[in-house]
Amino acid sequence: LKFAEARGASGRRMVSISLGQGQGARAAAAIARAREDGSWVCLQNCHLAVSWMPELERVCEALGDGATHADFRLWLTSYPSARFPVAILQRSVKMTIEPPKGFRANVLRSFAMDPISDDAFF
Repeated sequence: LKFAEARGASGRRMVSISLGQGQGARAAAAIARAREDGSWVCLQNCHLAVSWMPELERVCEALGDGATHADFRLWLTSYPSARFPVAILQRSVKMTIEPPKGFRANVLRSFAMDPISDDAFF
């Protein structure tokens, strides 16, 4: 979210949807709106919506048809999944975040992350 704020895509220009049961239609509608107005969409937990992944693949294939706003961005988060569409992965910029090993390192990482690391949180 801080990255979206820094790029001027916070608030109404950033939609975040946690995928799961029945959220596919909502996600598709958000992507369609964002393609037109140049907002950002973040689909979280894609690994939980494996039945909707073929539809997501079709939606992503349509993004290159020239009718997409230049400011539109689609962010996807997922745990590793064998059923995640390869075509989406091939056309995407991928980032990985490896969890630290050990309890102490994990707790230190948690304290360094938002919102705890943000002075405004307290």
